[in-house]
Amino acid sequence: MKRDRSPFCNPIRPACIAAFVFATRSSFAEPAPAPVVDDAPGSAELLARLRERVAQPGGLTSAEAGRRAVLTSPEDRSRKADVEAAASEIDRADVGYYPKLTLTARYTRLSAITPPAVGPLLAPVVAPNQPPPTPGTIVTNGVVGSFAFPVVLDNYMLQANVVVPLSDYFLRIGQTREAAVSNEQASAITREAARRSVATQAKLAYYTWARDRMQEAVTEQSVEQARWHLELARAGRDAGRTPDVDVVRAESSLAGAELLHQRTANAARVAEERLRTLLHDASGAPYRIGEDLLAPLPKPVVEAPAVLYAEALGKRPEMRAFEKSEASLRAERTATESTGLPRLDAFGNGYVANPSPRIFPQREEWKATWDVGVQLTWSPNDLGGADASTRSIDAKRRQLDAERAAVKDALRDEISAAVVATEEAVEEAESADRGLSAAEESYRVRRELFALGRATQVELVDAETDVLRARLEMIQARVDGRVARVQLDHAVGRDVSR
Repeated sequence: MKRDRSPFCNPIRPACIAAFVFATRSSFAEPAPAPVVDDAPGSAELLARLRERVAQPGGLTSAEAGRRAVLTSPEDRSRKADVEAAASEIDRADVGYYPKLTLTARYTRLSAITPPAVGPLLAPVVAPNQPPPTPGTIVTNGVVGSFAFPVVLDNYMLQANVVVPLSDYFLRIGQTREAAVSNEQASAITREAARRSVATQAKLAYYTWARDRMQEAVTEQSVEQARWHLELARAGRDAGRTPDVDVVRAESSLAGAELLHQRTANAARVAEERLRTLLHDASGAPYRIGEDLLAPLPKPVVEAPAVLYAEALGKRPEMRAFEKSEASLRAERTATESTGLPRLDAFGNGYVANPSPRIFPQREEWKATWDVGVQLTWSPNDLGGADASTRSIDAKRRQLDAERAAVKDALRDEISAAVVATEEAVEEAESADRGLSAAEESYRVRRELFALGRATQVELVDAETDVLRARLEMIQARVDGRVARVQLDHAVGRDVSR
């Protein structure tokens, strides 16, 4: 069969058929009188309804939501505790600079013993007809007596010991403190990263809630439009120009609109509770949208992903935390290596004892003595311990390098996705605006044709569905543009928590 090659109708055959039917009906049929029904709510009413929900004085903004979420975040409190714990390690390292002072008080009870006798220093004079004195006796004025050193059974001592770690000053303490400082800085930067993440989550939750609140207004008006269609269908049926099936279709459309509105309202309520949880707000006060989400965003200037990736490497706190952690491990390894070397210490002791161990023979009296010296100690066992510790630190450094590489890969993907989302949001907003204008114009024409009896209820409902979808897409596009900016700022590191 030879196809019709008419240059007018062939490219757009459905339009030709519609034009033909419309012309035929216009020529041979007089339209039935339109029933008198109040006009359906249009785009002006919807815009006013939406204006009542956005840019409210004193309303909540995304920036305020992020700030409040950070202030009440349990994760931030946990990270703050990590910073405080890391700062305490610096204090511990500082204590290593001080000489070690040890105070000791001791009491000792000795068991009783028989002290050995000591012989005379000079030969005694022996009287005639007397036996010589036994060894260990002393003759005084002709009287023979024994001599022995006294034994003190109750011993008391107060001791003060001071050790100065000379070798540690050069080999360990400074490196340990450097490791603690770098670790404290890494903990602080990690806390900053957590704060930014919490703020970003709160902002995204805010826009989800605001979108659902605005879409709730759209579905609320769609219910009113569905009621208007039902009234129009019933009026047409009463006038004899609308079949009963159109009334049933209008009732079904109303039920579907009411169900959609209920689901949208439930989604808005769930989103509000989610936002309230992130803000840890137990007041129960309703939230109001403080941002003007209907205002179009200026077209953003998005650099190439490679440029943004380079910027993110310098701005993202996670990358700076890796650098500080690596510096901490390097200093810790240097300090650990010194544990296998000989240790040089200077020491001093002060004693107050009764009896003093340095006085002979012992006397039951308090005496003060002192001593100072230098000692060099080394244990071969320390070599094995130092080697095991350094190997453990090297393993941690390799693990840190692997984690940093994984974060870099994830960061590159995050930036790429954020760039695409930002570009799509711009196109989505332009397309949604054009689609909404076309859908509303199509709906207006279809409604007028329906009033003249030249359009069916099915066509009118389809046009209404297109308007509803276009309005929801318009709101979605407005929110998506702001969500994309939040995600891009976070990915590049341009978001700063305060």
